[in-house]
Amino acid sequence: MRLFFALRPDPALGERLVALAEQARRRCGGRATPRASLHLTLAFLGEVPESRRDALIRLTEAFSCPPDTWSADRYGQFRRGGILWLGSSRPSPALEALHRDLWQALTELGFSPPRRPFLPHITLLRHAPPGKRDSCVLSTLPRPRLDWHYTGIELVQSVAEGGRHRYHYLASSRRR
Repeated sequence: MRLFFALRPDPALGERLVALAEQARRRCGGRATPRASLHLTLAFLGEVPESRRDALIRLTEAFSCPPDTWSADRYGQFRRGGILWLGSSRPSPALEALHRDLWQALTELGFSPPRRPFLPHITLLRHAPPGKRDSCVLSTLPRPRLDWHYTGIELVQSVAEGGRHRYHYLASSRRR
């Protein structure tokens, strides 16, 4: 099972992200991230044996996620894969603490934290054609300003289907 932990946008924020992704697609080409796939990854676990799923579900449901807000106000690119993303120009101590606390809990279950620093972002666009990628000047895109209010984390399974990934939400720390 390919698993990760994420924040999922509420419906109104999701629609704003879809609009930004569509603007970027029109300017840069590529494929906009579908509404159902928009998320901010907190911890990518990769391939995990199914035998560990229940422990991860229990961790998720018991995890304390203090409500807070993350502000996104800039675009960035990962050249590999033609990725255009939305992120923040300044650190978010609360989001960084959430990331650190989640990895602490995962470490206690035997998972190893990543070596790369945490770069919170939302992928808006994938596979921008090579000829157009260079013409996608980030400064020509409308300046984003989004406040993401989050109240819980999600455990997500990524399933490859037809060359794309679909996400199945397995558990949430949100109180119902």
